[in-house]
Amino acid sequence: MINVRDLHVSFSGKTIIDGIDLFVPEGSTLVLVGKNGAGKSVILKSLSGLIEYQGTIELNGINIKDLYRDRYLAGTDDINRFRIAYVFQKGGLFDSMNVYDNVAFGLRRMSVDEQSVEKMVINSLARVGLRGNDRKLISELSGGMQKRVGLARAICLNPNIIFFDDPTAGLDPILSDSIADLILEIKQSLNTTSIIVTHDSKVARKVADSIALLYGGKIVYQADSSRFFSQDNTFARQFIEGDIEGPIDIF
Repeated sequence: MINVRDLHVSFSGKTIIDGIDLFVPEGSTLVLVGKNGAGKSVILKSLSGLIEYQGTIELNGINIKDLYRDRYLAGTDDINRFRIAYVFQKGGLFDSMNVYDNVAFGLRRMSVDEQSVEKMVINSLARVGLRGNDRKLISELSGGMQKRVGLARAICLNPNIIFFDDPTAGLDPILSDSIADLILEIKQSLNTTSIIVTHDSKVARKVADSIALLYGGKIVYQADSSRFFSQDNTFARQFIEGDIEGPIDIF
């Protein structure tokens, strides 16, 4: 479960996120859409504790400011309820490491024993269709394969919450669809709660339970996927059709 109340984010006195509320039920997927620079990735970074914010963010009932402040005092139950993963737009992979070490990175940081690491890494790579590629360097992989490595690294942690930052950026329609299928498979197998940033309407339609449109630092429209794409809202209609005319200023 993800519960955000009155979220504000500013950089150098400029307001980026202006008091938004979001609620994502357990096991559900919310897709965030909006034009470039609207602040979609800023929301993900706020939820991950990567940037400063004002407001309240609760993940699985835990206020993340409390957890980060008391990280070393938190109980095991809190940590288990707070297993999150972040899939970066450009992969966030380490070029100096091979595929295996990239996927194993988080597990080793958690001091998981090496025998368990090997089992979990190989299993995760198999799930994303990269069996046998564990010793390749990142530079040897296509863009689509690098995206899959990022997904393998995320699911290796057995997360209950995943944030995806534009996971199909730069991919052709066929590869984008395959990544969308993987996201659905991950959701079903791990029962993850997710927020996905994307500019791809086809991906959004396929993976979303609900969709929120961000503009001017606010959520201007939110609805379940079928209603969003019915285009009965002027903001949604302009975004879907890519029209110049409408309530969204494109400049």
